[in-house]
Amino acid sequence: MPLSWSIHPSIPVGLVVLVGLYGLCVGPLRRRFGWGPPVPWEQASAFVAAALILFLVLTGPIHDLSDSYLFTVHMLQHLILTLIVPPLLLLGTPDWLVRRVLAPRPLAALARTLGSAPVAFVIFNGTLALWHLPTFYNSTLLRLDIHILEHVLFIGTATVGWWPVLAPAPEYRATRVVQLVYLLAIPFPMKLVGLLITFADTVLYPAYAVAPRVWGLAPISDQQIGGLLMWIPAAFVFWVAFGAHFFRWFAESRAEDATQTSVAQFTRERAI
Repeated sequence: MPLSWSIHPSIPVGLVVLVGLYGLCVGPLRRRFGWGPPVPWEQASAFVAAALILFLVLTGPIHDLSDSYLFTVHMLQHLILTLIVPPLLLLGTPDWLVRRVLAPRPLAALARTLGSAPVAFVIFNGTLALWHLPTFYNSTLLRLDIHILEHVLFIGTATVGWWPVLAPAPEYRATRVVQLVYLLAIPFPMKLVGLLITFADTVLYPAYAVAPRVWGLAPISDQQIGGLLMWIPAAFVFWVAFGAHFFRWFAESRAEDATQTSVAQFTRERAI
């Protein structure tokens, strides 16, 4: 049944370990070694929410529908793994934890290289495009180990893709102008892949052509809807982030200008 709730033990075990390590670092270890200030509950909630979303999209109906029935649901799963989970993980990670993990110079240099805007752009979009080639995509439907590798790479490279704008430690982010250009540009390769899938003349992924039909969707219609998801709505996530960064930059610029004006006025009054 596509709406049954199946759970592979590795998913809850892995997520419990992830959240447990996070709690240990921001709780007992932080207090014991004085690593940094307490983590606000909103920030911790973002990290826990990312883990909960991972559980929901990698188990149960979404997992079953995406693996055995509908390309559309599989595409939705991929978009959640790349556009929702990584930002929440980054937003939920305190800056002092990142600085401690990246304290060794080789790791810091690697983070700066992989997280630079041009490199992150290629890594994120290259991985996404590669795994949607029919040869690679079809292999994930046939072999569980390849499917697991795909999901791990999606989450990892998407985290790299969001790093230039959401790195927890500000010194690892791109400049504000580069962030804005980056957020405008990064969805276009994804849109191109979605467009190619939407307008393909044949079913690109044979497993869905022979899968039992769900909700009356023919294989080619299913593929077109999945392509549309990647082509149109996915870009809005980046453009919403662009809007948030732009207005934050605008507000900070106005506050800085107001401060400079006040200082200049105070200096003139003292001179008089």
